[in-house]
Amino acid sequence: MKSSLCLAAAFLCVLVLSIEASAQTVPFDSPRWQIKDPKARVEDYLGRKSLYLNSGYAFLSDVVFENGVIEVDIAAPKLRSFVGFVFRFESEDDHETVYFRPHKSRLEDAVQYAPAFNGATCWQLYSGKGFTTAVEIPQERWVHARIEIAGLGGKVYFNNSDKPILIIEDLKRGYSRGSVGLSAGANGGHFSNFTYKVEPAGERQARTPAPVAAGILAKWELSEAFEVNQKDPETIPSPSELKAMKWQPVGVEPPGMVVIDRYRRSPSIVRFFGDPSERIGKRAGRKVVFARATIYSERDQIRRMSLGYSDEVTVFLNAKPVFTGKSAFRFRDPGFLGIMDVENDAVYLDLKKGRNEIVLAVADYFGGWGFICRIDDLRGIKLSE
Repeated sequence: MKSSLCLAAAFLCVLVLSIEASAQTVPFDSPRWQIKDPKARVEDYLGRKSLYLNSGYAFLSDVVFENGVIEVDIAAPKLRSFVGFVFRFESEDDHETVYFRPHKSRLEDAVQYAPAFNGATCWQLYSGKGFTTAVEIPQERWVHARIEIAGLGGKVYFNNSDKPILIIEDLKRGYSRGSVGLSAGANGGHFSNFTYKVEPAGERQARTPAPVAAGILAKWELSEAFEVNQKDPETIPSPSELKAMKWQPVGVEPPGMVVIDRYRRSPSIVRFFGDPSERIGKRAGRKVVFARATIYSERDQIRRMSLGYSDEVTVFLNAKPVFTGKSAFRFRDPGFLGIMDVENDAVYLDLKKGRNEIVLAVADYFGGWGFICRIDDLRGIKLSE
């Protein structure tokens, strides 16, 4: 009897593995779908039964995916919209995503890979090679999209391309597992013919730490997050307040940035700054985190520090404000995206001989919360190790 049960269990296991190893098509009226979009609907569109998503997610309730293939046909509208995949979907807060911007067809960020941490899709922090690329995105007709995920990387194919249009070199959430599905934003779009295939996870390789450029400030501590009505981002807290904060040591990742979203939940307030008058004064609704690092100088000297940040920062050197800047989406001009780069801004630090403390107050709206700092001339300078 026991032997029969073991054989039955083994057969069931083989059957499940066999099913998972083959591509599965999941119609959109299947109860397996979990749809988180109040405007979603299943309807006929361009001659096919389809799922329309406006702004939200649709994911399968019973899939555990680490490696494999996901495919779908997409029909994008002639409007500003975002349509794409989610994978390794642990929750709406934490997952990986690849999406298409039809309104940016042929532009360098028509396609983007971005991770989501704590509810924030960090597209302003992860941009360029391995994250964004150009492709022509037809509108109001069906176009096939496919992603292949393996280990710490992936490949994106579009419109039946023979070669990948985007090669993801480093999945920023590391080795993770979760469901598979679809996402949309703004005016969304239609999807049809969704299929997925789960492939073996394979051996996990340790991620080799990537080198960062000389001068990068790589050792930081983060405070807890505060509402701006609790802590003014342009005023340094008193010594007693700083001492009472809960400081967490954090590292940097290529190209040397601290991704605050990994540690704190951002406010996710979308501000478009369409009216120039909106770019004046302090903005409500933000959250702020304080970050601190130490520099040692052999003598009194002035050194330039280049920095990027999302979305606002005030720099304090030895408890005195020396710089404040805003780099939010559309803040500087109507086409400004707020993409973070260490070359965004710079400040000249009047360093004193010995220990110098830098404190950043970094406030955020949405799209990625982080910063990167680099001392451009290290003569006579020692950074914290």
